[in-house]
Amino acid sequence: MEEAILNAVDERRDEIVELVQQVVRIPSPTGEEADAQAFLAEHARKLGADVQLREPDTAALFERYPDAAQYPSHWRHDLVLPYERRPTYDALAKSGKLDVLNYRGRPNVVGVWKGEGGGRSMLLTGHTDTVTPEPADAWTRDPYGGELTGGILHGRGTADMKAGLTAALAAVGCLRDCGVRLRGDVTWASVVNEEHSGNGTLALIADGLRADAAIVPEPTGLDIFTGTCGNVYWQVTVRGVPRSPGARWEGGNLAGVSAIEKLPAVIAGLLGLERTHGAIQPHPMYAGRAPMSCVMGEVSGGTYATVTAAECVLRGCVYFVPGVGTAGEIMDRIRAAVDEATRGDEWFREHPAEVVFLHHRNCCTVDPAHPLIGAVAGAAETALGRAPAMVGAPYAADMDLLVNEAGIPTVLFGPGSIAAAHKPNESVAVDEVIAFTKGIALAVYHWCG
Repeated sequence: MEEAILNAVDERRDEIVELVQQVVRIPSPTGEEADAQAFLAEHARKLGADVQLREPDTAALFERYPDAAQYPSHWRHDLVLPYERRPTYDALAKSGKLDVLNYRGRPNVVGVWKGEGGGRSMLLTGHTDTVTPEPADAWTRDPYGGELTGGILHGRGTADMKAGLTAALAAVGCLRDCGVRLRGDVTWASVVNEEHSGNGTLALIADGLRADAAIVPEPTGLDIFTGTCGNVYWQVTVRGVPRSPGARWEGGNLAGVSAIEKLPAVIAGLLGLERTHGAIQPHPMYAGRAPMSCVMGEVSGGTYATVTAAECVLRGCVYFVPGVGTAGEIMDRIRAAVDEATRGDEWFREHPAEVVFLHHRNCCTVDPAHPLIGAVAGAAETALGRAPAMVGAPYAADMDLLVNEAGIPTVLFGPGSIAAAHKPNESVAVDEVIAFTKGIALAVYHWCG
């Protein structure tokens, strides 16, 4: 049967590639996932799945999972609403943005193939939303063209993660075509708003979806990721006093203080936090990797070159590996680092820097001895002709919600490289997509059979 499954994937190579191309050609930036979801739902129905579409209930997510729920996001609107410790539904309602930051017309898609009974269940799940193609003029091909050249499939979402998500669906189709009779249930789910949120997956969990194991086909280069990083997105606001050059000094007194000139202390404090965490011993699967990475991504402030800046805003993120701490602990350390770095400045004593947060995720790990790991590793080795590496992911993903909130043993395993994601000329190799399809089909066959 293994040989029949592998042959079935090879025979359907062109069909699988064409299906991925069709999905890539449907723009689905965060907030506008509906068309891609409808297409995938219809294809799952054609494969015999019992398909349901359901919009996430934001209020219910905050009520049931107050430490994990995030604000909905939409690429056309402000992706980030700041919060002191954790976001709340009440704050979202009071923001005046509930009419745009919601899930109306943005359903999750869940397809179920019932097993014959007595077997283990499997969840295959990923997100259909993508980042936008900006800067669009940096692309050498149409980001939504789904072009295929030299065995490489190009387009926004190819690596992150339409190829993996669509190929997982195709893999179930190949199993059905081979006449495989599984004892356990197979569920395939396409979720919305993974980017900057994770609420799509959290909604699956809130709706009661459970399985004995899950595979999330994020781009792993066909290795197996048995853990994920956590992250905290932060924002620091520094205040100043606006004055023109002629009014900056009043005699010997400094009257015009630019928020920009006060920013270096904040930057030094955050970089110091990164350095001190370098001495922390991380989880063994992250041995040899930096325990924390602090990225400063955006800075804005001031109105004119001839006026001291009244305000300066610095935004960035901290990624941290398992063993370093929880997201809540990292938030506390960020605040403490900024406080410590600015404490000696008289200006900051009267005008303290304001630290708020924009998004957070916790780390997760899965025991390498769990049977899921062996099942996926064995299937992958058969499909790839090599033993996949088993390491921790260098990024955050919905795996943490499945592990931490639902208690579902989960791995990341998918085609493509995270280095290709979120940037112009995103692409994935067709050979990787086909090898992944074989690996996921075999994994489901052995796990649910």
